[in-house]
Amino acid sequence: MSELSVDAASATPVYRQIVEQVRYLVEGGGLRAGDRLPPVRQLADNLGVNRNTVAKAYATLRELRVIETRGASGTTIAAHAPRQHAEGTGDALRDAVEEAVRHGMSPEAVRDAAYALAQRAAAEVRAVFAECNEERASAFAKELSGRLSADVRPSLLTELETATTDADLVITTFFHLAEVRRWAHTSGRDVETVAVVVAPHIRTLMKVAELPEGSRVGVRYSTVHQAEQVRDWLATAGPAEVVVVPYESTEPRTDLRMLVVPSEDPALGEIAGPDTEVVEFGNVLDEGSIQMVGTVLAEIRSRLSFDLGQPR
Repeated sequence: MSELSVDAASATPVYRQIVEQVRYLVEGGGLRAGDRLPPVRQLADNLGVNRNTVAKAYATLRELRVIETRGASGTTIAAHAPRQHAEGTGDALRDAVEEAVRHGMSPEAVRDAAYALAQRAAAEVRAVFAECNEERASAFAKELSGRLSADVRPSLLTELETATTDADLVITTFFHLAEVRRWAHTSGRDVETVAVVVAPHIRTLMKVAELPEGSRVGVRYSTVHQAEQVRDWLATAGPAEVVVVPYESTEPRTDLRMLVVPSEDPALGEIAGPDTEVVEFGNVLDEGSIQMVGTVLAEIRSRLSFDLGQPR
């Protein structure tokens, strides 16, 4: 392949130079599905490098699903080789390279700088926040994404198998940590898991604590698990009796002094009686937990950056 060349003096490992050049040719249309690559020995001789170096490059390209080897057909570009760049990105990349060269950067310096930037981008951690409730999962994932400048996506616990296919980290609450770790173990997924503390709004606890003995507080949520969880939290606040109101209930509840519903679904308070106070109950992520997740993300980023820079 006359398009390939390597620089032994470059800071970029030679095998990685081969990998990135082949990927660039595939993405730019220079190599298409079914095109044959030279045998390891031939390409090694052409480039003047060790055969093991080319073998390592081909192995990496196979892992990335860029190439495939099929017996007598030899090594070819895969039928569905992933294209890393969106439409128009190739032109933008070419413009950036040409601009850098015009400003005095050598081709080698441009290549090494681009590789370093690509390493940094590839090392970004992909995280999933798993919960039993879609609204809470989305709210907490959004908060963590903003607070930690990270890619945190929401997922239901029942959808972990598909939501974590490319995830480096699964974040959940302590109430679900054992469940998530059990899933990871039984499914054979080597993905790191951490738990955060989700605290009830203190104002809601104070309202319940101030109610006199004999008062009844209802808790209505779309799932039994959440309703029971909130009931247990509120039951420790004071002498009031706290009960779960079934989600399916439609009759007005005139026996309740207070009805607690999730802040993300206030319509659940519509069954409250005329003398029943409706309180929207939210949850907040503990500040220490947010900092802990940030530390874990930084450690994974560092590990990914290190792994990307090592020969495979």
